[in-house]
Amino acid sequence: MFRGLKCSPGFFMVLALCGVTLFEGGCASTGIRPDKTITRAQMEVEQADREGSRNYDAFDLIEAQTKLKSAKEKMKQGDYKSARFLAQEAHVDAELALAKTQTAKSKEAETQLKKSLQSLQNEIDRKENSSSGFSPVEPTDMPN
Repeated sequence: MFRGLKCSPGFFMVLALCGVTLFEGGCASTGIRPDKTITRAQMEVEQADREGSRNYDAFDLIEAQTKLKSAKEKMKQGDYKSARFLAQEAHVDAELALAKTQTAKSKEAETQLKKSLQSLQNEIDRKENSSSGFSPVEPTDMPN
C-alpha cells in the first residue's frame, strides 16, 4: 500500500507526536470549558455566604467552597469533565446551605412572632381585667 511512498524519519516523528497530542488532549479536556458552570456555582456560593449560611449551615457552605476551589483547579489542569462535575456539586451544596439558612431564619422569625403575639394577648387580658372594674369575688363574700 505504501511501497512507493518515501518518508523521512522526521515525518514519522511528527506523525507520532501529533497522535500523542491528540490523544492526551482528548482525554484531558473531554468537552468544552465549564466556565459558565463554575460562574453559576461561584454566584450561588457567594449568595449563600451573604445570606448568613456560615452561621446556620457552615458544613454545606464549606463543602461548596471546597468543591468550587477544586473545580477551578481541575479547569486549570484542563480536566474539564471533572471541573464541570465539581462545579455542579458546589452549586447544589450552596443551594442546600442557602435553603437550610432560609428555613432556620423563618423558624426564628416564627418564634419571635409567637412571642410578640403572646405578649400582646397578655396585655389585652390585663387591660380588660383592670378597666372593667372586675374584681373576682370570693364565694364566701357573696350575700345569701
